Amino acid sequence: MKDLAGAVAPAPPPGSGAGSAALEDEAPTAPSPEHMSGLLSPTRARYLLLVAVLLLAGAFAGRIMHNVLLGSSWGAAMSRCLGEAPTAGTPAEFSDYLQRCTGPAEQRRALVSLAGASVVMTLGVACLWVLPLRLLRRAGPMSVASAQWQERAASVAAEMRVKRAPEVMWGSAWLNQPFTAGRPGRIRIVLPLGVRALPPAQADAILRHEVAHVAAGDVTLVWLTRGVWWALPPVLLVPAVGIVLQVWLQTRRNPLVPTFSHGFLWEYALRAGLLLAVAALVSQLVLRSREHEADLRSVRGRPTAGLEAVLAGQPPRTRTWLQRGLANHPPTESRLAVLRRAHLPLRVSLLDAAVIGLLSAMTMDAVTNMAETGFTGTPLISYARLTGALVAGSLLAVGWGVAVWRGLLADRAAPLPRLALLVLGISMAAGLLVQLERTGTAERGSLFGWSLVATVPLLTLGAGTSSVALARLWGRRRGGPHGSSWGWVAVVGANVALFVGALRIGQDGALFFVTLGWSHMIDVIELSGLYSVSAASTALGLGGVALLALWSALRPDHAIGPPGLPGQMPGLPGQMPALPGRMPALPGQMPALPGQEQRINLYAVTLSGVAAAAAVATRWAVEPPIARHSAVYSTQFDWWTAVCAGLVCLVVLLTLHGAGGLSDALYAAPLATILAAGPLWARHATSWHHPWGAAEHYAIGPLAQLALFLLVLAVPAAFLPTYRIRQRRATLLGALLTAALTTAAVLALLHSGTGLLELT
Repeated sequence: MKDLAGAVAPAPPPGSGAGSAALEDEAPTAPSPEHMSGLLSPTRARYLLLVAVLLLAGAFAGRIMHNVLLGSSWGAAMSRCLGEAPTAGTPAEFSDYLQRCTGPAEQRRALVSLAGASVVMTLGVACLWVLPLRLLRRAGPMSVASAQWQERAASVAAEMRVKRAPEVMWGSAWLNQPFTAGRPGRIRIVLPLGVRALPPAQADAILRHEVAHVAAGDVTLVWLTRGVWWALPPVLLVPAVGIVLQVWLQTRRNPLVPTFSHGFLWEYALRAGLLLAVAALVSQLVLRSREHEADLRSVRGRPTAGLEAVLAGQPPRTRTWLQRGLANHPPTESRLAVLRRAHLPLRVSLLDAAVIGLLSAMTMDAVTNMAETGFTGTPLISYARLTGALVAGSLLAVGWGVAVWRGLLADRAAPLPRLALLVLGISMAAGLLVQLERTGTAERGSLFGWSLVATVPLLTLGAGTSSVALARLWGRRRGGPHGSSWGWVAVVGANVALFVGALRIGQDGALFFVTLGWSHMIDVIELSGLYSVSAASTALGLGGVALLALWSALRPDHAIGPPGLPGQMPGLPGQMPALPGRMPALPGQMPALPGQEQRINLYAVTLSGVAAAAAVATRWAVEPPIARHSAVYSTQFDWWTAVCAGLVCLVVLLTLHGAGGLSDALYAAPLATILAAGPLWARHATSWHHPWGAAEHYAIGPLAQLALFLLVLAVPAAFLPTYRIRQRRATLLGALLTAALTTAAVLALLHSGTGLLELT
């Protein structure tokens, strides 16, 4: 892969003295943020998303081939199972029988689909050897660099913790750009001959940049992505050929006219072409992001003058929008700006948000569809939707969540990425609509109908907003040393909980909308939250996020910064001096006084206590007539009372503080729900047959319902301004407003009859 944007100057004539130029005085720069490698790298997560989408496209081609070759036997198996189904029995028994009967046929269909993905993967892995070899041959006759260059590369590799140092080669006389390529286990750095004539600082900068790609571990992944992309078109072409041959065998006539007059193949070709085009553009976008990471990794803890001199010496280029989109490298001026302000590449751009949303939606729906087919007739069928949400949500957590956290912690004065959040939601909807899996299903929309296009993007947007709010809460703390990797494990875990939970709730909501219709909105909300089969995992996820938020709010002296940063950020121009042992103040911001943040956070905790006390007092004072004769109804009123406490706390914080109130609401609202649920459970503690089982229900149901409300309300909260109110006034006004609204909400609940209850 070519790694420096411009051409390296050819070697000057002997005696010019260019190679012996003295190093200029270079002042060390502040350490640059080290981009996380491995599975926690957002760049790597985007590559994995792209590879997953391409492999799932191959699986869809395999499914079409199954329909061509084995469609008749599959249809016969379905008809036989329906014909032999018992007429007596409950709907659950009928569903269980149908699952067992159709299981073998469905599992065979899933295996054939996986065969399509396996072919794409096999060809892509083969390209790991073919494509780099092709590039190395195009570099012309190469020669092995001297031992001095090999030692320099080994020294840089050891510094960057590369286990196996790459081999340095010299390219042909006409090679003017360095690149890194090779098969796994034998990666080569190919340098132009002109590098030998550069000043030592510039030559070292080029070598370090190439080794930085190897240290990032993305060389093999880049070539695998390209290999899978080249392997997919022939695999996608096989189903079209199979359909044409099937028509010819059935009719013995010219198959082209009846085949291409059918809309399926035209739609299939259009979606496949769009997928390949998007994959190519996304691949180039990630390549450009990867260049910034290599630049920063190569100069971490070292002077940047050498690399800046190499970049500044490149001739200016004028590129069209298409050339910029297809370019492997960002513009030179962009790379120079990043070297001088290392937080710039850490910000999530609009293109990044569009890529993550588009690919995540495609991955979720395709994996869910594949799992529902393959798990038919097995106990795993109930985990099919969770599988899709887990895969897509985990990649979202790293590709979006970790990327946003790094950007906000590196530049704490950065504005809230409202537009990027909006693009994330829109691109999620677009991904559900344009994906290859939807070919031939335009009349019913996505997997669960058009409702999935409405629920999943909305809740994903809420999860993204909550992730930003949690990052701002974490970054609001001051001082302390750089945290350990366990801190970032907690960050990733919180983001996984947010995004997987959002996708899972969105899937449930879409399914219930299809089943019950949009007129039963209240029932859909309850079945997706309080009475959901995944309520336990949802409540556990929200509890983990709330604990991390509460720990962040009450422990301001143990902050962690972006990976690779020391305890203190370098001061920005015009920035106020930092207090000893504390993070520097943001531009134009007064430094926080000792204990000030503690008072702010205790204020949010106070609102939680007020909301819980008002909810419990109102519930104990009023017993609806319908609940006096039914313990089940009384218990459900208790659950909804606890939900009201958390919901009112959330609404009050957003009302008083706007977008800034969401950060504190992440721990204050769940805390209010738990504080209300505890006394309501304890009131009947002596009458429970299984008190700890009842306590589990009192905790899980309300938290799961609150999670749904929090994700939905986080969307408008992202677009609110941030209000600043005096601390004493906010405490008094917040407490009065919380108590009044909680009392009114619980009274309205208790007089609502059975509208919010699950009737038995």
